[in-house]
Amino acid sequence: MINTSITGITAADISYENSDFDPKGKSKFIAGYFIPATSETTGKELAAIQERRGIFQISVYVKLDSGQSDTAQLQIIDSILSGFAYGSVEVYNGQTINILESTVNSGSENEAWFKRDVSINYLTII
Repeated sequence: MINTSITGITAADISYENSDFDPKGKSKFIAGYFIPATSETTGKELAAIQERRGIFQISVYVKLDSGQSDTAQLQIIDSILSGFAYGSVEVYNGQTINILESTVNSGSENEAWFKRDVSINYLTII
């Protein structure tokens, strides 16, 4: 689902769920996670429409105490927020995904990294 251009990030800087990713030697990277939330149907008939809501979380990591404050991290986050703006539509595995909201947390230390999460609330109708 990460089709948007992200400032300072290449394909080699993206960790996906259940992938073999080693951040050794990197100064920054991102990781994407799907968090399913709800699945509802609009009726009881066999052909009823199904709504699925969830969160696509992108964690943005920069080296702890890198001396760059959080400029690089905030630029990455701005790129992500621009790519997943309210009302925008993405296509993932043939499914149309409607972006409902994107939020950012305040961040925390995570071993040798400082991490902020961008939570993208989405809706897809099947």
